[in-house]
Amino acid sequence: MRAVHVAVAIAVLSGGIAPATAAQAAVPTVVVDAATLGGPLRKAGLGSLLGVTGRTTDTPADLLGQTHLTVSQHMTARWNEGERAGTEIVAPKARGAGVKMIARFNDLMGGNPWYQWQGTAHWFERVDEATRRIQPYRDTLLAVAPFNEPDNKLHGLANDTAVPGAGYDQKFNWLWTQTVRRIRAIDASVPVIGPNWEFYLPWQGGQQQKMRDFLRNAIDTGTVPQLIGWHNLGPSPGDVPEALTRYYRPLENELGVPGRPLRVVVEEYGPQSNDPGNAGNFEGVPGTMIQYWADLERYDVDFGALAIYTNPGLLGNTLRRVGGGALQPNGGFWMMKWYKDMRGAKVPVNRWNDTANGRRYLGVDGLASWDGAALTVLAGGEDGPVDLRVTGLAARGLQGQVRVRVDSTVWDKDPAEANRRVDSGGDPKQGTYNVLDKSMTVDGSGTLTVPLRRMNRYDGYRITIGRAGPPDVYPTKHEAENATVTAAVRHGGANGLPASAGGYVGGIDHPDSAVTFAVDAPSAGIYAMTVRYAAGVGTASHQVAVNGRPQGEVGYPATAGWAPSELDTTVKRIALGAGRNEIRLSKGVGYAEVDYVDVRPDTHRYEAENAAVTSARLAPYWSNYIPDYVAGLDQNGSQVEFTVDAPVGGTYVLEVGYGNGTPSTSDHSVLVNGTERAVVSYPPSGSWLDSQSHDRATKVTSVRVPLNTGANKVVLRKRTGFAELDWLAVRLP
Repeated sequence: MRAVHVAVAIAVLSGGIAPATAAQAAVPTVVVDAATLGGPLRKAGLGSLLGVTGRTTDTPADLLGQTHLTVSQHMTARWNEGERAGTEIVAPKARGAGVKMIARFNDLMGGNPWYQWQGTAHWFERVDEATRRIQPYRDTLLAVAPFNEPDNKLHGLANDTAVPGAGYDQKFNWLWTQTVRRIRAIDASVPVIGPNWEFYLPWQGGQQQKMRDFLRNAIDTGTVPQLIGWHNLGPSPGDVPEALTRYYRPLENELGVPGRPLRVVVEEYGPQSNDPGNAGNFEGVPGTMIQYWADLERYDVDFGALAIYTNPGLLGNTLRRVGGGALQPNGGFWMMKWYKDMRGAKVPVNRWNDTANGRRYLGVDGLASWDGAALTVLAGGEDGPVDLRVTGLAARGLQGQVRVRVDSTVWDKDPAEANRRVDSGGDPKQGTYNVLDKSMTVDGSGTLTVPLRRMNRYDGYRITIGRAGPPDVYPTKHEAENATVTAAVRHGGANGLPASAGGYVGGIDHPDSAVTFAVDAPSAGIYAMTVRYAAGVGTASHQVAVNGRPQGEVGYPATAGWAPSELDTTVKRIALGAGRNEIRLSKGVGYAEVDYVDVRPDTHRYEAENAAVTSARLAPYWSNYIPDYVAGLDQNGSQVEFTVDAPVGGTYVLEVGYGNGTPSTSDHSVLVNGTERAVVSYPPSGSWLDSQSHDRATKVTSVRVPLNTGANKVVLRKRTGFAELDWLAVRLP
């Protein structure tokens, strides 16, 4: 579990904006101009490619409706009746959720790899049937995309002498014309997206000429698409604004494209990289999504879809499997929901500067709206300190005391996992975290600066500024100043201090110093306790006891100052009983101050594909894209090693998700910290995990083992028979 997810300080400027010091000047600053209102947010980024499926992964329609405006899906026809991401399967979900679909005709072309050109008769048969098949759900369609990435993926088209044209591009333009005419002969009014290239980087050789030739042909033949579209499959969100404003729109005007300005669709967007340390973080990760959303919003792109680099059916990697075919939201889901829930007029957001190497997409960005009562800002994408400066609040009637609320949505990545791909993280989350909710003072110029300290680039943040009022009640959040304080000092949290509410507790400096929280747990189990703290003179710790029983310690990485200037967060797992519990944090090593604790059921599950694997292989579910489980545990040395966390030493239940497609029971030896402690059995499950029913094919078995307090190495090693491993969970007995 990642130790840090947000630290926020609020500084109120008075008497105008003070001159920046050299240190302040180095802090990236996002400026929100509340005095300027635009039209409504377009929310172009709220779509995903193959985000909805049925049959195997059965994407819940209610979750779809909370976060999405569009989905881009495989077209259904008689050649792929069982396609789980097919439009006919998805249409009822989309209709019920009020979400529009893009139907991708090109996916019917087939071949290995996809899109093997098999002649005009083959293609036109599929186009005609597809157009007829959409009629029962035409109400759910945003548009049809006849082609997908036709700038390079119609394999064999260039060699077809039956298609007119001197080269690939000329042949495609002829094929575009014939295809659109066939669609419109059957359905004259369905909107069409084109050309839908994989790349439109018009500053690179030949690409602007390619677009010019496409548009000229479309104008001359009366086949101009209703929506112009291409993909943004690169690490820079700024590629879309550059292509749109400096190249496409001027070309559209120069050629006199009918219906201009055409609505713009970025039907796939994302970094398109498997680099685990950088752009592989994209799909569903809050802090990366916001960078794309901000530029799509800033330049009035109409529709977009998160490109798929993980698995279909998960709403763009914002859901997680939790067993029995069920799906639950992760931190990316809540970021998308925040965006969809935003109302009112768009407010301009401008980043203060680029990063040192000039790649703006690596820096923080945000988007904002004014709903008539409050300003809402979504931000993210940076590691380290960030300032959010809001000007013009007086124009919105926000002067003097205002209520400021800061919330975070967290993207977890277990630091002990062998697989470091960021997008394979994202534990299920029951909701977002409140970091701060209190009254602040706007300065005389109508400016308020919100310093976000130690922002994590993968997390998302929502800042809300509205009229003065009382804070909300947060059932899982417990303020230190309201707890039982022993041999320590309660400090106030007035105005400019970053404490989340009325104050914080310091002076936890003596052998008998402690802060004791009364926490109600709905049931006995393992809980995740987030502690907001300051450790201004170096690394520190507090001893943890629950109901008088020691449960190890919570460690505090050093902060740049004490609570009046900086607060950070860390997480520790604890075991709670049902009902009222007393959680005591007492003096440990060094010195630390405490702002609050947030205590929630632990949602972490240890995925086998992220563990250390020996003499076996990582495998995807049927027709998925990245590994979901471990297969091939067939040799004497085959094993999977998990690093698991136990709140306190004792006996625990290990639950194991597995598949056993043989008719006989199999088993694995269970080693804990190098010693064999048990044998776990795997009764026949009816199929292997790569079956079409993969989500429901996973069965669960369990075994009891002793664990030490803190980190433990748990190894599942082949013993008899054969079994595949999906995940491991740690539970109280």
